[in-house]
Amino acid sequence: MKLIRLLIETNLFIALAAVLFMWSGACWLNIPLEKLVFLSLQVFSSTWFVYQISRWVYFQKGIYTNSEEWVLLWFQQHPKFNRFTIYLSALLTIILTFFLQWTTMVVLLFIGIISVFYTVPILKPFGIPTRVRDFPYVKIFLIALVWSVTAVILPATEAHFPFDTRRDIWLLLGAQFLFIFFITLPFDINDEPHDKIAGTRTIPVVLGIRGAKILTIIIGFIYALMVLYLFMLENWIHLPSLHLQESTIIGLWLLILFLQIYTWFRSDTVPKWQIKLVYDGSMIIYFLLMWLTKLR
Repeated sequence: MKLIRLLIETNLFIALAAVLFMWSGACWLNIPLEKLVFLSLQVFSSTWFVYQISRWVYFQKGIYTNSEEWVLLWFQQHPKFNRFTIYLSALLTIILTFFLQWTTMVVLLFIGIISVFYTVPILKPFGIPTRVRDFPYVKIFLIALVWSVTAVILPATEAHFPFDTRRDIWLLLGAQFLFIFFITLPFDINDEPHDKIAGTRTIPVVLGIRGAKILTIIIGFIYALMVLYLFMLENWIHLPSLHLQESTIIGLWLLILFLQIYTWFRSDTVPKWQIKLVYDGSMIIYFLLMWLTKLR
């Protein structure tokens, strides 16, 4: 368990989850994973960099106030190592980007700007110290946008996906947007007491914890219907061969059901690292379900 917590707090866990969730999008669209080698490495390094630099900024500004929080203890005990990982991940991100298709670079630039400015007060020169994430309700939508574009559009552009003839990509983009929204809302539920004190208007602060949990049930149900339609659509597109098995959709439904139950009974009471383990880890489970049940 200490090893898992170490992977979580060093952001290696979320970087791995980013790559595997992108691979799940490739599985949906039948994009060979061998075409995504450089993109996978780039997504891993860039995700690692963004999370490391944002947490380092929070650490330097003293935002972490809980003296027993793992991320605070890690930064305090290993400052040189953490600075090294920031420089290393930034260097790898830059180098690997030049191995990608130019259309992929354009999309990466778009989501990269959002990711970096998400924690940076871009309006500070105009006397407004507010960060993008501080605007009411914006945070969760930006996270869902960045992650869904990473999972769907990036592998499609890198593999020269026929956007003009395969309209299912936009349905998948919308579905994965909902999935990320669905697994991000419990983070805000868990943070609700702190956000209320800080005056940050999030969905749980406005609707209440119970209201936010009900919203996750609604979103999860809509997502379950969307993946069922996607399952039928993808199999129809790939006829006469079968693209996905029934066990794929059943596995994804069971994952959604587990997350629904965990959100309702546990999301507001467990430590933050467990929230990261369950919901960030769900992206890893998502890919494993897709890959293990996919017909060869």
